[in-house]
Amino acid sequence: MGANQSEISPGKGDPGKGDIVSRIKARLASVDKSKAQALGGVFLFNIIKGTSVYSWTLDLNNVCVYEGEPEDDPDSTFTLTEANFKTLVLGKEDARHVVQSGRCSVTGDVMRAMQLEPYIKLE
Repeated sequence: MGANQSEISPGKGDPGKGDIVSRIKARLASVDKSKAQALGGVFLFNIIKGTSVYSWTLDLNNVCVYEGEPEDDPDSTFTLTEANFKTLVLGKEDARHVVQSGRCSVTGDVMRAMQLEPYIKLE
């Protein structure tokens, strides 16, 4: 079951999906690749906006980010609304609080997933 890959229109002054994923790609390019690979894993983000879902993948085994789902099953899957995703990656709220409050569902390797902040948090 594939995810909708259409662009989400940002609000005024509000970064859109494409911009956020591009910024996460740039963030990933600036991290220590050996540390990223040491954590490893493939992480799928399913972002919900209205009745649409778009997906993007953070692959720390290969230290890359791309839109869409991975070919193989991910180690962890995050499912959350676009608003909560922006809150999470833009650092407006602690990731643990977003998850613990039930605004983000995490399945798979939750312990590894909780170590992703340095790779997805934008400043």
